[in-house]
Amino acid sequence: MSETMQALVLDAFGAPLRLAQVPRPVPGVNEVLVRVGACGVGLTVVNLLATPGRVDRYPRIPGHEIAGEVVAVGSEVRTIRPGTRVTNHFYITCGQCANCRRGRETLCLAPRGNVGQNRDGGYAEYVTLPERNVVAIPDGVSDVDAAVASDAIATPFHACVKEAGLGPGDSVLVIGAAGGVGIHMIQMARLCGARVIAADVGAEKLDFVRTVGADVIVDGAAGDLAQQVQAATSGTGVDAVIDIVASRTTLAAALAALAPGGRLVIIGAHPPAVYGEDPSFSVDPIRFLHRGLEIHASRYVTLAEIERTLELVRDGKVRPIVSQVVALAEVPALHEAIRAGRTLGRVAMVASG
Repeated sequence: MSETMQALVLDAFGAPLRLAQVPRPVPGVNEVLVRVGACGVGLTVVNLLATPGRVDRYPRIPGHEIAGEVVAVGSEVRTIRPGTRVTNHFYITCGQCANCRRGRETLCLAPRGNVGQNRDGGYAEYVTLPERNVVAIPDGVSDVDAAVASDAIATPFHACVKEAGLGPGDSVLVIGAAGGVGIHMIQMARLCGARVIAADVGAEKLDFVRTVGADVIVDGAAGDLAQQVQAATSGTGVDAVIDIVASRTTLAAALAALAPGGRLVIIGAHPPAVYGEDPSFSVDPIRFLHRGLEIHASRYVTLAEIERTLELVRDGKVRPIVSQVVALAEVPALHEAIRAGRTLGRVAMVASG
């Protein structure tokens, strides 16, 4: 095994990603070394690189949706062996605080940061990960599908089941439905038994959404979004809105589209430093009180939810939709396409090593 590897390196905030030959990492006592097979490429990384203060140290290798084979383990690792194929949890948590012990590790009280942000990530041929962060990939699930599932499908699982509480007969509006998370949100909501209204902008994206089986398609550029949803629900509104865009405009429309007792689930992030606009929106407490409305923040997923999501993929219950797979050197161009809204579904990178 070579002592060096190829990786995409970020040298400073605002700098372009640089393809470089760098030392191959060595696992610590509680870490595993993974030969990267695939790494998801999504808006989370694009926003991360464009937001000041998120990366704590440079140079840094981004990428957090990782899948590959464990090739070495630290001396204290007991649950993972070399040869095991794994994906990973994005957050680096303590595992000991009250929230971690309750299975709410995304709200860890002593967090260590995120993979690809506070430690090097998967835009490389190899990566080291804490033992507690990896999840074994079931047989029959490819590296690309597992990498995508660890975030872009596990996040819909958490949002639909835990936050929106979707069940048979419910209706849900998915805003940003053609993106890498949205296209899987449609599938997950339908798996829960819900009627799905999918909203996005542009003919190509709306046509793409139709292929996944949304019950109603709404063009966000065709008029007032809430009014279109009210018309599609005979004036009652939807039981839940899952907003993956989370701009001031979409969040206001989401609230107006809710039926009594409805839940707004916020997944997306619209950082002002990236988009140049304030995503804050107003809430009328009297209207919330009288209509029994709820707002939920869907903050990533648990390790158990990643495991369950991989099982759903293995069993064919949810189909990973990956529209483009590129080599490591092509990732920067893919970032530009994501930033410009030119990608459909999820996109991914495969390592060349």
